[in-house]
Amino acid sequence: MALTRLIPLTAPLFCWLFCCCTPAMGQTPSGPEHFFNRWESNRTQDSGIRFANFEQTRHWAPMPSWSHPELSHTAIDNTDLLLTPHPLPVAGSGEDPLFKFDPLALALRPIRNIMEGLYEKDIRITVSDVLIYQNVSRSFNNQARDSLYNRFDLSPSIRTWELDGHGNGIFTALIRANNNILDTPSPGDASGSFSPLDDVFSSTSFLINRFEFQQQLFDKNLCLTIGKANPNDMIASNQFAWDEDHQFIAVTFDGGNYPAGYGGYFPMVALQAIPTDGIYMTGMVNSGISGPTELFSSVDDGLYLCAGEVGTVLEFGPKKLQGRYSISFMNSNTGPETTGRDNRVSGNAMVLLAQQQIAQNTVLWSQYLLSAESIGPAQQEWTMGLSIEQCFGRKNDGFGIAIGWSNPSEDYYSGWRENLQMEAYYRCQITHSWQLSPDLQIFRPSDPDASGAAVFSFALRLMTTF
Repeated sequence: MALTRLIPLTAPLFCWLFCCCTPAMGQTPSGPEHFFNRWESNRTQDSGIRFANFEQTRHWAPMPSWSHPELSHTAIDNTDLLLTPHPLPVAGSGEDPLFKFDPLALALRPIRNIMEGLYEKDIRITVSDVLIYQNVSRSFNNQARDSLYNRFDLSPSIRTWELDGHGNGIFTALIRANNNILDTPSPGDASGSFSPLDDVFSSTSFLINRFEFQQQLFDKNLCLTIGKANPNDMIASNQFAWDEDHQFIAVTFDGGNYPAGYGGYFPMVALQAIPTDGIYMTGMVNSGISGPTELFSSVDDGLYLCAGEVGTVLEFGPKKLQGRYSISFMNSNTGPETTGRDNRVSGNAMVLLAQQQIAQNTVLWSQYLLSAESIGPAQQEWTMGLSIEQCFGRKNDGFGIAIGWSNPSEDYYSGWRENLQMEAYYRCQITHSWQLSPDLQIFRPSDPDASGAAVFSFALRLMTTF
């Protein structure tokens, strides 16, 4: 009933944006946009369903390369650090700003020119900061209703070599600093939400999140990843609801309430293969749990999450609209409360995912999770959303709206209500350096100690790209 009440509220906004916005592109977690027309087919067929070509398959499949750039770049001619105009972040977002004047441009010019010179030498450094203020309309137990979180990311990617006939070897790291500025509970805890409302929140101040090496093989048909990485980089990943810095901030949509070893950075080994055009297969195993401030903890604890995905990328009709459809399976002996060998569990999970272009760059997507209660916070979860980019012809503006339902696991949330949730955001490129994203969520608290009436959450996200 709650979902049916939400739909009439959001339908006018949904339809207005769908009609007025120019269709969009997907946003990768590292920042650069995916233009669908870059992967248009050169086939002459005008109708029917067919497998996508190789480049389209690489584009849609959750490749590990989402987490690093392709590193193809032409440097600027003038290398003077202070005098060379360089208003845009190197290889990042920032085009078509609402205001042409950027107060950070002059101060950041030397930094960006150094980064430009490194990029020419196959070293890409991305630096960003995201600040999220969030207010929930009601809390329980007199908890604070306001929160303010900050995340600072520094990520170098280095192309170590290129093997003739195979592809690139690339090392990527991610250093992250988090800060709970108001020192308040997370908005999800304050309101009794089963699913976190702000995925930027972290209780750990400093992290080395990513520390991985990736090697492409056999003309990029295979990609091996080893190191500390995120399973969500390559299994059941949805590039339209993946990146809390630019897209949805609620965990229900950003990665989902999946098994315990799925969300986060873990020691892992993964291999992805594209055996033929339109088909991809991915497998991975990680350590199940990981210390947030340690690189390779728990690798000898006998804990694991292993997962595999098989998917297809298709092209439909005379407009050559593309879509991705996949099924993933997971097995784990690690649950949300597992800390070592003594409290290992056992269970399986399955994920169905669909992403389909409905206009040139407009995508309708859905995901469904079925999981053993022993290994994850949710025994079932379903989400559906629509993502639009390049709204009003502005390259970095984007809109997303989604609804979701989650059934909490009785093993960890005994007696909790089902989670019903809606989120919508609009991302606006304010200046070359700043993106501002208003975000609205409507949800029913799941905690039995909280009132079951609807709670409204309003957030503002300020993304700074250096």
